[in-house]
Amino acid sequence: MKRDHRKEVLALWKLRSKAEKKARKDGNTDPGLRAGVTSGRHLDPLSELVRGIFIDAGIAAENVHCGTKNLEIPGFYRPQKKWDVVVVHKGVLVAAVEFKSILGSYGNNMNNRTEESLGNATDLLEAAEQGLIGSRPPWLGFVFFMQDDQGSRKGGKNLKQPHFKIDPEFVGATYQTRASIWHRRLLMKRLYNAAWYAVVDPAEGVAGVREPDAELSWAKFEAAIRGRVGEVLA
Repeated sequence: MKRDHRKEVLALWKLRSKAEKKARKDGNTDPGLRAGVTSGRHLDPLSELVRGIFIDAGIAAENVHCGTKNLEIPGFYRPQKKWDVVVVHKGVLVAAVEFKSILGSYGNNMNNRTEESLGNATDLLEAAEQGLIGSRPPWLGFVFFMQDDQGSRKGGKNLKQPHFKIDPEFVGATYQTRASIWHRRLLMKRLYNAAWYAVVDPAEGVAGVREPDAELSWAKFEAAIRGRVGEVLA
């Protein structure tokens, strides 16, 4: 039976919200996603969803890693990094998928998440160039969720331009629109092969999980996963 991806997103978001509250209580003003959904748990809802697609597409279950174990992949600028889902088949890195989210403080957190996505991809792609992760180019997936509220529907403070004009596409763009620009450009520059972007208003339940950009939908992300598996198993 086909699973409703919106239910998995909503379940994950509830875990994320609880983790965010605890992290802020403990003094962490910029909590990430992994700490809230993988610490001490077998599989978080989103990992299960993504893992299930790889398995359904033909990868053996024991080769699809998520949760807390076997997630390390060598880097070039650092020894290694943990990804959220890692798929390895016969010495080939079928996929590495990263999950990121923002739950408030949109200005600072958007910059942080953007820098992380760029750095993680650049590190792994260079590791591939150096022959550290097998004979085939890596396939990278990026998943991003944002709280759907008044803050994310605004564009933030006036952007300072003391020396040069910023890209006009960002002028007047809300944080939700900025996220679409960011993800489209990650794909355009081939830093990632597929991206899924959704915004979440938990008060509305499943109906509150929306995909603002049709090019960054779950349907396209799932299709890209199946295409990658087909390529590797061919």
